[in-house]
Amino acid sequence: MSFKKMGTKIIVVILPIMLLAQIVLTVISAVSSSALINEEMASNMNSELSYNQAQIERYLDGVRTMATTISMSVADTYQNTELPEYEEMLANIIQTNDIVLGSGLWFEPYVYDPEEEYVGPYVYKDGGSIQVTYDYSNAEYDYFSQEYYTNAMNSDVAVITDPYYDPTTDTIMSSCSVPIIDGGKKIGCVTVDIELTTIQQLVENVTIGEQGSAILTTGSGVYLAGVDDEKIASAMNIAEDENASLAAAGAEILANKTGTCAYEQGGKRYQLYYGSLEELNWKFILQISRAEMQQPLYQLIGKLIFVCVIAVLLVFVVILLQAGGITKSISKVQSFAGELAGGNYAVTALEIKGRDEIADMGNSLNEMYGNNRNMISNISQHAAEINTSSERLNDSAAHLKNEFDSITRYMSQVNDAVLGTSSSTEELYASVEQITASADRLAEETEHSLGLAHEIHNRAADVKKNSQQSFEMTSTLRQNYEKELAESIERAKVVENIDGMAKMISDIAEQISLLSLNASIEAARAGDSGRGFAVVATEIGNLANDTAVAVSGIQKTISEVQAAFESLAGNARQMLGFVADTVTPDYRSFVEIAGQYGKDAESITEFSERLSHMAESIRENMEQVTGALQTITESTQDTATTSADIMTSVDGVTDVVSDMSKLAEDQHEISSNLNSVIGKFQL
Repeated sequence: MSFKKMGTKIIVVILPIMLLAQIVLTVISAVSSSALINEEMASNMNSELSYNQAQIERYLDGVRTMATTISMSVADTYQNTELPEYEEMLANIIQTNDIVLGSGLWFEPYVYDPEEEYVGPYVYKDGGSIQVTYDYSNAEYDYFSQEYYTNAMNSDVAVITDPYYDPTTDTIMSSCSVPIIDGGKKIGCVTVDIELTTIQQLVENVTIGEQGSAILTTGSGVYLAGVDDEKIASAMNIAEDENASLAAAGAEILANKTGTCAYEQGGKRYQLYYGSLEELNWKFILQISRAEMQQPLYQLIGKLIFVCVIAVLLVFVVILLQAGGITKSISKVQSFAGELAGGNYAVTALEIKGRDEIADMGNSLNEMYGNNRNMISNISQHAAEINTSSERLNDSAAHLKNEFDSITRYMSQVNDAVLGTSSSTEELYASVEQITASADRLAEETEHSLGLAHEIHNRAADVKKNSQQSFEMTSTLRQNYEKELAESIERAKVVENIDGMAKMISDIAEQISLLSLNASIEAARAGDSGRGFAVVATEIGNLANDTAVAVSGIQKTISEVQAAFESLAGNARQMLGFVADTVTPDYRSFVEIAGQYGKDAESITEFSERLSHMAESIRENMEQVTGALQTITESTQDTATTSADIMTSVDGVTDVVSDMSKLAEDQHEISSNLNSVIGKFQL
């Protein structure tokens, strides 16, 4: 069964349990109280039983003492005391004792009087006077055969006979007899007849509760007191009572000395507590109705039921109040939780009172509210920062992509320039080879001049002609070489452009490295969602470092190329200076002094030798220039290869930058979604 309200659920669940608990408590209390009441009742009944038994025993003990005293007195005096004196003694005794009806002395045959067999004076009360009779001292009565006499002769102490009804006096009486012993010999007995009216009155006066009473029977079960006079007069036995239930209880009583039993009469059940008088074995019985016994229990149960009802009502009121308070507290918590569930974190925190579980739940909810509010606020702030960073990253990625596009264009130009430099270097190499060939030819001519020095005189005209030709050739060659050298030097400036572009690439690599560092920082702030972007940023940083290393190698190579060009230009200028400053004037001198060759043959010979040495030097320099050009060519080829690698790396970086741009766009979208989610919360 489901309930819409907590208070109803608490009342429906707890109230029956409390009611059941109260009922169980009432039943347990009733059972325990019943046992206690029965135990207390039994104790009280036993105490009452003992008291009344003691009262009866006290009366009977007085009779026994009286009979014993008379017996001892007679035993000491019977030989010298006359019967009238005994009669007077007995009269005085019975007169002072209400319970005693009469007393007699009964001697053995011929003991008191050797001539008389029966000697038995009997003194008794007759109304208000004391009478003496000897009517029982004869053979007709024969007291020797009477119960009281035989009891005394068979005992050494006082013996009381069972009560019996005396129709003459219309009383129930009993006889106490004690033997008269003289020198250890029983010479007769003393009897004291007692009237049981006092004992009967004592029994009749016993009241137990409101309707409880007492019954006295003989040891054999004959009623003595406490019942209808009819039953007493007819000497009815309790075990033969007309009430079968009482007869069964009487049989149980006669079979035991003490105990308790029950019987039913008139639709009521009675409880019997009984005991036995010492020596006589008379049964003293206390009876009380079970209803009266249970009356305190019923009163207690009534009070318990009343207390139970009051307790249930109080519990109901308390539960109702507590349930109302709990429901109110839960409603506050529910309302607060509903606001939080709706994303309203601008609501005021719960005001907690008390230390119970609901207060603990409210404190926990307040703690959760505070933590979530702080967390959502931080997420909101960081989401804005992430959004801004994403936009910046997106812009940076776009700018970086544009820069890498520019780098690609620049590297294409560098590659084209390197290829052009390679072509120019090959042309320069060809020119150097021509210079070398010319130098070789000059050397051959010089050697040939040396061979012809001895023929100068004969060939002066030829020398003049040849000198003029050589002068023109040298001038033309110098002019050509100066022009080609100027063009080569001009082309060598491309290397400076490469150096500038390499510096630009290095600056871009540094910017990329800074962007990678910033991207790594932003990715670290983004947490788990920025891990992929952190990997991309790290790869971009590594690529930027590799680019910086490659650019450093390019700059080093460019420096070596520039040094080689400077060395080549220096040698070329030296060679052209030599041609301009030495060869050309010499050829001019040859032309001018051609006529003097004959005279200056030795000088020409020396000059030819010196020219041969210089030609050799030129050849060696040309070989060096050739080696330098070979190095430049190889460096140019390496530069071209490096440029191709750079282009490949730039293409890879461009792809990475494209991925980074895509990742930045995704992060921007995630940031927008996060802002949209955070926007649902009211802080």
